[in-house]
Amino acid sequence: MDLPEGPGKQILNRACVSCHALTEVTKFRGFYTHPQWRDIVQTMFDYGAPVNDKEVEVLTTYLTESLGKK
Repeated sequence: MDLPEGPGKQILNRACVSCHALTEVTKFRGFYTHPQWRDIVQTMFDYGAPVNDKEVEVLTTYLTESLGKK
């Protein structure tokens, strides 16, 4: 699946795809709202994903805009 370019994609490729296949993220297209994506990203942050607080917000917004529930 091709995702749009942007800072969120860079974070996704660096922080998420280092542990998960991209399909493990994209398979949830249309399932989650912004607050739900925020919870997921925060949980991964809490588990040690290499992101800082600002990147949590950028990634959450990116996932919501690219894959979020419409």
